[in-house]
Amino acid sequence: MTRVYKPFSVAVVLVLILASAGCAELPPGGGFEWSGGASPPEETPAGDDPDPGYLTPVTPYPTATSDMARPTLIRPPETTPTPDTYVTIYNQTIQYPQATKAFSFDLTTPPLIIEFGVEPKMITRTKHAKSDYGKREYKDYKQTFPSENAWFVVTVRDRESGMIVAEEGFGKLYSTDTQKKVFVGRSGNYQIQLAGNDARVHVLMRAGGV
Repeated sequence: MTRVYKPFSVAVVLVLILASAGCAELPPGGGFEWSGGASPPEETPAGDDPDPGYLTPVTPYPTATSDMARPTLIRPPETTPTPDTYVTIYNQTIQYPQATKAFSFDLTTPPLIIEFGVEPKMITRTKHAKSDYGKREYKDYKQTFPSENAWFVVTVRDRESGMIVAEEGFGKLYSTDTQKKVFVGRSGNYQIQLAGNDARVHVLMRAGGV
């Protein structure tokens, strides 16, 4: 007796084999792309900007004097820069000793942010001392450290009352962190004063609007 295989049975077997595989390749082109096709703006090199003309020079307040201890440098950890959304009103490097600078500024759109970086004058001295090694002979050793007279202070006052609104500095009564910031969050007519000695200071002032 001759057996005949029906096409229906063959089709069922093929369906079961395909179902048991359970895998299929993803279509090509599945990578990520930036939306809009736009790339971030290129960074511009840092440096001093010409005076934009927002600040008006005025007569400084007298600078108080006090005993100064020898500073020890403390460098803060590096941070990732953030996009600048403010208006730059001052961006200059000041080499001290130099006459105290003072400016008036009418802050209508807070905040006012003043950032400064200090490079104190370094002093090298020779010390004659006994060695702790070998024959323990007396030798000359060079020591380099910040000048005892290095300091910088930025003071923000209310122009009408003369009261200090914010103040920060390096040396004297302040810590020896070389990077600091002053923040003023209220509108008003202010006087900004910059004073220092034995230091090179870069000052950047920005405001919410002008």
